[in-house]
Amino acid sequence: MRKLIVFLAAFIGLAALNPAAARTAVDKQRAACERDSHKFCAAEEPNAIAVERCLRAHVSQLSKACKRQFMQKGR
Repeated sequence: MRKLIVFLAAFIGLAALNPAAARTAVDKQRAACERDSHKFCAAEEPNAIAVERCLRAHVSQLSKACKRQFMQKGR
């Protein structure tokens, strides 16, 4: 939970400094994980935090592209 809070704070800071870069990162993650999100976490949508929690619970079943997005962020 602490990592999530730190991540969200960093994300908000990044968005404040460079909204376009933050949007691009979110767009990449969304594109990579959209199918997995619908497949495993449809009941959690549109709550982004609940979807992320759900995706983490299914990490062994996620597509390579989606897993890569979670790994890149040090999450």
